[in-house]
Amino acid sequence: MNSAQFKNRIDDLRPNYSDKYRSMIDTISNKQEKLGKGNIAQFGAYYQTFMYACIIGLRLGEPKYFEPQEKTSEFAPMFKWKPTPIRDYIIMMILNRSENFGYNWIDLENANEETITKFLRAFEKEIEGYANRGFEYLAEKWEKERVMFSSPTVFVEILRELN
Repeated sequence: MNSAQFKNRIDDLRPNYSDKYRSMIDTISNKQEKLGKGNIAQFGAYYQTFMYACIIGLRLGEPKYFEPQEKTSEFAPMFKWKPTPIRDYIIMMILNRSENFGYNWIDLENANEETITKFLRAFEKEIEGYANRGFEYLAEKWEKERVMFSSPTVFVEILRELN
């Protein structure tokens, strides 16, 4: 499998998110509306909120995987995520951690289909885990410091806190 085919397979992934964060995600994301929701600054489209949660989870350093019976919803395929530089940043961050979940991604170029399929599921699980950890962090902030979500630079402020 060449690198373009491999990238296309990654782009087709549709990670899940925990349903317990749906209400918060609805509030802090815009759904192609021109106006915000009162005094809440919005991260952007749903996929942007998911990407920001993933980056927050990556900054926190530990994924939080779904519980076995946890209700989840499927998210947009990765090829739809914009801006693409942020999507590509997340992909590279997860690829760089691939040894943590049992793979050396450089070796996948010569791997068979079964290995590629297993890797992609593990890769998707990592994205879900980091996003889930980021959503958990955002939910804690939402409950305790909701006023910070009135700032249009809330995402930058959160990342600064995590340094």
